[in-house]
Amino acid sequence: MLIEHVPVPDPGEYGRPRNRFRVTAWCLPPTSAARRAREVFRDQLTKLPLASDVLDELEIVVSELVTNATRYAPGPYELRLLHDHGLPVRAEVVDAGAGGALIAYLLHRPLPLPERLDDLELGGRGLRIVTELTHGRCGAQWTRLCGTGQLGTAVWFDLPTSHQP
Repeated sequence: MLIEHVPVPDPGEYGRPRNRFRVTAWCLPPTSAARRAREVFRDQLTKLPLASDVLDELEIVVSELVTNATRYAPGPYELRLLHDHGLPVRAEVVDAGAGGALIAYLLHRPLPLPERLDDLELGGRGLRIVTELTHGRCGAQWTRLCGTGQLGTAVWFDLPTSHQP
């Protein structure tokens, strides 16, 4: 289910246009959330002049975040794209969980090199992949789900600002 453009209030101060920031949100079905998020994300971003390898990496990020949300947090789940002057500038995966502070810590904690390859099986790689593929332009914050108004957690990442075909 698509929740059409929900304007984010912009006071219009200092000559800035009102409602220049917009949010488009899609509700994600719990049983196929990652697949649906990848489909929607790719469909929306193929309209931009992004290099295919960059788009592939961002799709991995979305898939990882949605998989984590459905594994560790209660639903409902949403994929959001935040737009500035009509261009998507940030993506968010939102759930009804309360893990924002922990996720923010995990995204930016230093990870030592494992002493043994078996240590890689202990988990924690997913958010590290997100941090690496987004070059650290990611985080977590409290938010409200667009579809229900519930308080939840948004894990976000900024889209590249320099687009290359």
